[in-house]
Amino acid sequence: MRAQLVSFILCLFVLMTLTGCSRRLSVETAAAGVPTPTIAPFFQERPTATPFVPPPTRAPLPVRPTATPTTIAANEVSSLRVVPVYRDALSAGWSVDNSALLNSLILTQTGVVALGREAIAVTPSESTGILFFTITPNSGIELRRDQVAALRFRLSGGDTPIANDAMTVAVVGSNRVPYWQPDDDSVTLEGRVTNSTEPLFPETRLYFLGLNRAIAPGEWAEIYVWLDDLIYEPEYTYVTGFYLKTSSDLVPQYYIDQIEWLVRDQP
Repeated sequence: MRAQLVSFILCLFVLMTLTGCSRRLSVETAAAGVPTPTIAPFFQERPTATPFVPPPTRAPLPVRPTATPTTIAANEVSSLRVVPVYRDALSAGWSVDNSALLNSLILTQTGVVALGREAIAVTPSESTGILFFTITPNSGIELRRDQVAALRFRLSGGDTPIANDAMTVAVVGSNRVPYWQPDDDSVTLEGRVTNSTEPLFPETRLYFLGLNRAIAPGEWAEIYVWLDDLIYEPEYTYVTGFYLKTSSDLVPQYYIDQIEWLVRDQP
């Protein structure tokens, strides 16, 4: 009996010894074969991407930022000298002969008038129609850019509304002569591509001129184009004309009246 008990104890001791060795071996093997998890190498070793910028094919055009229309007191406006372009008739020294892509142009219509007896009626074509007012060579008119404060006119769509993004207005000028010439290349704009088809003088939509809604049917809006507010305007000496641009799908017909320049006596 005692011999059997001793034999049992010896067997139990051997079994416990083997089990302990097996556990210790398992831990050591796991420590040597499995690395400690980490995410650092995925960020430290990742290559930095180099952005690709395609070479420009021409100088990029400037992006026009939102302009803040000039606010000026009524007494300051009244202190400016008025140079009329149209009041019931086109003023001497002005021409609309350089207008283009208009289905009709009536200078003395009487149906829709802001003030006086007559106004101009314009029907643009499906393409972009341009109503272009220019100073003629023998007019004797001289509008110096540093003295011209603003262009002012009244605009209506008659029976149809005019959205405030449906029409643009541009003022043009020269560094050579005080009247408009079709081949005048005296004005340049820094960064402009030679022979570019983009307009040299900024074409400004009505909403940049302070018109914050559409002109309702039957309504006249008084529009001011403050020259010092124009963005990306080139430098020039003389104002030689201005134009309105739109198409018949945007504005089927419009009327313009009481066109005049507001001029300072001194620069």
